[in-house]
Amino acid sequence: MSVTGIIAEFNPLHTGHELLLKKAKEQGTAVAVISGNFVQRGDLAITEKRIRARAALLSGADLVLEMPVPYSMSTAQNFALGGVTALKAVGCDTLLFGSESGDIAELKAACGILKTKEYSQRLNAYLNTGITFAAAREKAACDLGLKEGILSGANNNLAIEYITAAENIGADFRFQTLKRQGASHDSAEASGGYASASLLRERILAGDREFCKDYIPEKVFPLFTPENTADIRRIENAVLAVLRTRTPYELKNLPDISEGLENKLFSEIKVAISLEDLYNRIKAKRYTLARIRRLVLSAFIGLDGTFFMKPPPYVRVLGFNERGMALLKERASSSDIPVVTRVSEIKSLTAPALKLFEAESMATDLFSLALPKPAPCGLEYTAKIIKTE
Repeated sequence: MSVTGIIAEFNPLHTGHELLLKKAKEQGTAVAVISGNFVQRGDLAITEKRIRARAALLSGADLVLEMPVPYSMSTAQNFALGGVTALKAVGCDTLLFGSESGDIAELKAACGILKTKEYSQRLNAYLNTGITFAAAREKAACDLGLKEGILSGANNNLAIEYITAAENIGADFRFQTLKRQGASHDSAEASGGYASASLLRERILAGDREFCKDYIPEKVFPLFTPENTADIRRIENAVLAVLRTRTPYELKNLPDISEGLENKLFSEIKVAISLEDLYNRIKAKRYTLARIRRLVLSAFIGLDGTFFMKPPPYVRVLGFNERGMALLKERASSSDIPVVTRVSEIKSLTAPALKLFEAESMATDLFSLALPKPAPCGLEYTAKIIKTE
C-alpha cells in the first residue's frame, strides 16, 4: 500500500481538495502537509490551522503535518521545500498534486528546462527589458522548447517546484497529478461543482455561507463559521503600527528581500495609511503583489531569512487517526529530521528549532487578534493534537 502525500493550504478545504484526498486514500495512507496561520499569498488563513487540520482528517487524511510559517508564507520554491521535507520525514513514497496540465511528463520537462544555464541567461535578458518575472520566465522557457502556457498555471508552477524540491533533497517520490477540475485558480466564478479557494474566502468574509455550501464538503462545512473566521482588516492598524517600528536593518534581513527593496519598503511604511496604500506604493512590474504582501507580513511577524531555502529543523504533527498514528510509529523514528508531537520535544532540539518554534508562536499570537473574539497568547503551547477515529 502506498503512503501518498499532499501539500495544501485547505484555505478553506473545498471539493477540489476532497478529490485529491479521496485519490490518496484509495491508494493507502493519506498524509497532508498544510500551511500554518499565514499563507503563501501574503495573508492570514481564513481560519486557524488546527481547524483546517481537522477538516483534512474528516475528508480522508490519516496524518496532518504543519508547514511552519517561514515556509507557508514564502516563495513557491521555499513552500515546496517545506512541504516535501515533511512528507519525506514520515516516509511518503508518492506525491500527489493538482495541476492545470494533468501530465507528469510535461511537468518534468519543465523542471529540466528551468535548471539549464541557457534558461537562466534568457531569463535575465528578458528581465532586463523591464517585463514582469512571470512573463520573462514564460518567454525564456518557451524559447527552449517548453509547451506554451505550462508556466501560466499556478498549480503547474507549484507542481514543478514540488518535483524540483523532491529531487534536491533526495526524496524518491512517485509523482502523480490530477488535472484541475472546474474553476481555475483565483477564478471569480464557480464552475462544474468547483469553486476556487479565493472565491470561497471572499464569500465567507462577506458572510455568504449559503453560496459556500455547494463547494465545501458537507462534513467540514460546519467548521468554517463566522466565529472562527480571521480577517486581516481587524488588525490592519496593528500591522501598520508594528511596521513603523521596524529598522532598515530588520527590513534588510527579511526573507526573499533583494535589489534594495528594503529601502523602498522603509520609506513607504512611513507614509502609508492602509495596507492597500502600502502595497500600491511598493508594487512594480518586477515584484508580484504576493511577494510584497509576504514581505509586509514577514516584517509584522518578525521573520528573517534564517529558514529561506533551507530545510526545516523539525516536522510538527497537527493531527492523526489510528492509521496515521501507526505510520508515525513505523516510519518517523527513522527520519533524518525530528518529527514532533509535543512542545517539550522541540525544546530539546537545536537552536534553529527553538527559533522556528518562537516564530510560529509569535505568528499564532498575532493571528489570534484577527479573530472576531481575540484569543490570548500561548496557543502553540497549549493546543492538543487532533485525533479522530
